[in-house]
Amino acid sequence: MSVLVKFRHSGVFHRGDSLSIDLDKISEFRITRQRNTCELLAITPENHQPDRPYSIATRDREYQLQEILTDLKRLQKENRDLIYEITDTEVHRIKKV
Repeated sequence: MSVLVKFRHSGVFHRGDSLSIDLDKISEFRITRQRNTCELLAITPENHQPDRPYSIATRDREYQLQEILTDLKRLQKENRDLIYEITDTEVHRIKKV
C-alpha cells in the first residue's frame, strides 16, 4: 500500500510535465512565502538537485497550503493505496486500480 503524490513539475526542461513521488519517500515539507504566492516544497533524499526541492503546490494563500499539508500528514499515517493529485486549483484523491 502506498500513496503517490502527483503534481505538475515546472522548470526549464519540465514545463507542464506531471511527476509522482511516493509519500513515504518525502522526508520533509516546507512552506515558503514569496511576494504574491506561497509554495509547498517536498524534500526527498533521492532528489538529484538537493538544493532545489520539488515544488508540489503553489497557492495565493498560505492557509490553502496548510490544508494540503495537513491532508498529506494524515495520509502518511494511514495505510491506503491511492494517488493524491495536486493541480493548480484543486486536490483529488484517486483510488489506484
